[in-house]
Amino acid sequence: MIKASAAILLALAAMAVHAEEEFRFDASEFDKKPYEFNGYLEQKLEALKLRGDSPAYRLAYPGEPAQDALLRSTSTLELSGKANYKSLAADVRAQASYQGDDLVHTTNYGQVMEGGLRWSVGPELSFDVGKRVQRWGKGYAWSPVGLVERPKDPSDPSASREGFVMASGEWTRSFSGPVSSINFTGMFVPTNDNLNNDFGREEDLNPAAKLYLLAFDTDIDLMWRGKGAKPEAFGVDFSRNLTPALEVHGEWARTLDAPRNTVSATGVTSSTQVNFNSYLLGLRYMTLSEVTWIAEYYRNGAGYSANQLDDYYAFLDRAMAPGASPTLNTKARTVAQSGYGKANPGTDYLYVKASVSEPFNWVYGAAALTTMANLNDGSWQVQPELSYTGFANWELRGRVIVFGGQPQAEFTTKSSSARLEVYGRYFF
Repeated sequence: MIKASAAILLALAAMAVHAEEEFRFDASEFDKKPYEFNGYLEQKLEALKLRGDSPAYRLAYPGEPAQDALLRSTSTLELSGKANYKSLAADVRAQASYQGDDLVHTTNYGQVMEGGLRWSVGPELSFDVGKRVQRWGKGYAWSPVGLVERPKDPSDPSASREGFVMASGEWTRSFSGPVSSINFTGMFVPTNDNLNNDFGREEDLNPAAKLYLLAFDTDIDLMWRGKGAKPEAFGVDFSRNLTPALEVHGEWARTLDAPRNTVSATGVTSSTQVNFNSYLLGLRYMTLSEVTWIAEYYRNGAGYSANQLDDYYAFLDRAMAPGASPTLNTKARTVAQSGYGKANPGTDYLYVKASVSEPFNWVYGAAALTTMANLNDGSWQVQPELSYTGFANWELRGRVIVFGGQPQAEFTTKSSSARLEVYGRYFF
């Protein structure tokens, strides 16, 4: 296809010269630039409606008096650079930020989100070392097969994420036939007390691998993560366009001998080793009026049942009640960090998003409505948003997140009941 395109372009150039036109074809225009630099500056304002009398509020803001509202400001600067020299490419993406409100102030003077050195031995083989964000999986809101990456934020899946330091090699080959492309990636994600301690503190190389196939017009990935700082896990995903307007995708992952911590309503904790399966099934559909629908069902095999979450909420009520002992306060924070405090700690979720560009002929505008629900306890999150890109190099965005459902459920036991976010991002 590339050779054919180049031949067509050269033929057109020859015809133009023959016709004594001004057109010239310069192949050097398509060479890699020796260096690139870009980034953005973002200012975000948030207004939170708090549940000041809730255990989650006292857990998030220990020692602070109860309040009903909070204004927060966040400034972020992200810079990216890339340099190319023959078969070598070096790149870096770094962030600095400041976040402040009446209760908490946080400053990040500079953090490398990802970056490293890549050596392309040839068109089919390359090696890479550095801090990388691996984007495994076909899911939009969740990725059960994301075995070597930080989890997505389901309320903002496209948000920038930090990578892990790793060394990898990648081999690609194209074929004619039902299997038209193969890609194999092998890697090591080393861990110790000073390196990748978010991945794990146990000293280990943590091998992992992914095999990609384009077979019978279907994208397929097979993944594996060796036992080390994290338990051994493996999985598979797929994506296929059934029609030009309809795509279906799915993921399945199995984790072996994973630690599982639980707490009773009275505060008794226990730990076991379990094997569990997590999976996702979703679709993406564009209507004739160009509204894009994304729907996903997610089964979180590592999650807690409705009864287990009820026990946790009862314990949290007791541990964070006014006058509770500091020992119980500390235990509640430990239990939250062990798994209960993670995003979507339940087992069954539904995600639906409808988005449209230029609604009502609003040029450069876009609108979306997202709903996420815990199918076990019936609690939910609704998120309408608007964005505008009509100013050069600017993106303006606003969204509202509202939580609801029955009391003592996932989305109704958060420290806030609603949040308004507005931000402006300038790209350069």
